[in-house]
Amino acid sequence: MNLSDSITNAVMSLTSDSTFSVSQLVIDEKNFGNIITTLKSTYEIDVRFIKDKGDYWSEIGHLNEWYFLEDVFFAIGIRAIPSGTDFVEMIANSSTSIKDNLPLIIKSFDDKNSKETQAKIKAIATKRVMNMFNLDSAIHCKW
Repeated sequence: MNLSDSITNAVMSLTSDSTFSVSQLVIDEKNFGNIITTLKSTYEIDVRFIKDKGDYWSEIGHLNEWYFLEDVFFAIGIRAIPSGTDFVEMIANSSTSIKDNLPLIIKSFDDKNSKETQAKIKAIATKRVMNMFNLDSAIHCKW
């Protein structure tokens, strides 16, 4: 089985009932094997899986804004973060978690809840970046 087929199989939990469809699958062997797979849904929720220079992650999209899957899950109260030992396994695990939590994800991005969800996600992302650069302690330093 080639990589394209493996990825298609890994997203099967999202595509098997036609809730999502693969809208983009690009495998760029020239640039470190970079990959992007984008799934469009019948809702205003999209999903993409990215491998860039050996790092890989998944994102949830809503109205052309993209958020790390982990940030979305944390913002809406899902504490089990999918992972994998390789890109295809991460896709399969993330797809299953998204499918299992799809009603909550859809509700979190509906007209009533979208602004609050996006604010929570942005606060989580800001905190993550500040922690990455250890800015919490730098802000409180006296020069």
